[in-house]
This record gives sequence, structure tokens and C-alpha cells, in this order.
Amino acid sequence: RVMIFEQIRVNGDRNLGYLIGDETHRQAAIVDASYAPERMLERAEQLRLKVCYVISTHSHKDHIAGNGYLVEHTSTPEVLHESTPHPCSLRVRDNDELTVGNLSLLFLHTPGHIPDHVCVLAENKLLTGDILFVGKIGGTGPHFPESDPRHQWDSLQRLMRLDGKIEVWPGHDYGVRPSSTIGDEIATNPFLLTKTYEEFLHLKEHWPEYKKAHNIA
Repeated sequence: RVMIFEQIRVNGDRNLGYLIGDETHRQAAIVDASYAPERMLERAEQLRLKVCYVISTHSHKDHIAGNGYLVEHTSTPEVLHESTPHPCSLRVRDNDELTVGNLSLLFLHTPGHIPDHVCVLAENKLLTGDILFVGKIGGTGPHFPESDPRHQWDSLQRLMRLDGKIEVWPGHDYGVRPSSTIGDEIATNPFLLTKTYEEFLHLKEHWPEYKKAHNIA
């Protein structure tokens, strides 16, 4: 079987959305349509794909903004984690799977940036939303009142136990490139190089100084 996989720029603050499809059955899921749902749907139609699910990695506005448009135009379920406060028609739990044609989408509950955050694993591609970026991680703190750095640490430890060859496809293009691998992130991401939660927290609290010292944009 052949997976169709496209990373699409969806406006906002360098937001990235994803189109995942099964070539044989011509079925697809759209993930994190953000502020460009028309672009996502148009691309699905160009590839003759029927959209079966509208998925968000989490319920921050910049990730769910386009869902209403897509649900209206495709009549398909809107999918988020079961803990989400956002009204949606299909709620998934940790380790749940949804099928798109012959493809399987595995949901990993990864709270920290926000309690309802999930990562989506499609074959060897992991959509990490706002928990893990290339060389960086999602924010916690005053700007994100529901965030929890301890939960974020635990979620990142879980992702680090995955196969190093799994590709990382984040929810924003904040890093040096728009995708990576688990192995590369373990080897180079400053936050994943910390050995203890205390060290991790210290880096989060002093990130501006660290970036300056290491010439990180």
C-alpha cells in the first residue's frame, strides 16, 4: 500500500497542517487544518481523496480554526482527545486507532502544552503538534494557563522511547527545518538532552539566554 502524505502551510504563526491518504482506497484524514481549511480540502480534491476524518492534535484555536469549514463541506467527524473541552463528534483515547483505507492512525496522548494534546502516528511519521518541534518544544507557562511542564516532560520521555527512525512532523515550522526524526531530536534537541526534570525546567526558564548564547533563532 502507498501512503499519501503532504505537509501544507496553513497560515497562522508558521502553522503546518497535514493530509494523510491511502492511495488504494482514496480515503484521507486532514490534521490541524488551522487557518487554511480551503487549501487542505482543495488539495484532497486534486488528489481525488475522500476526507474521512478531521483531526486536531489539540484544541488551541490555531489548530481547530478550520475544522468547522471542513466538517460542513465533508460531513465527516471532528476528532480530538477525549479530555478536550472543545465540542467534537469523535473523541479518542490514548492508544486508540482509526483506519483510513488500509492506513492505521495511532493516537498517543501527550499532555503538557495543553491537557488534550495528542500525537498521531501514521506508519513511520509522527505528527507532534505543539509538544515537540524541530530543536524546540511547545510552550508552557503564563501564556498557556492549562499547561503543565511536568506532564510535558513525561510526554517527551514517552516520545523518546519510540523508534529513532520515526519521522517528526510538527504543528509549526519553528525549527531549522520543517521535519526531523526522533533520533535526530534525541541527539540534538536541547530539551531532550536534559537528564532530569529539574534540568529541563531550568532550561525552559532560561531559554532566551540559552538561545542567545548558542545563536538559535
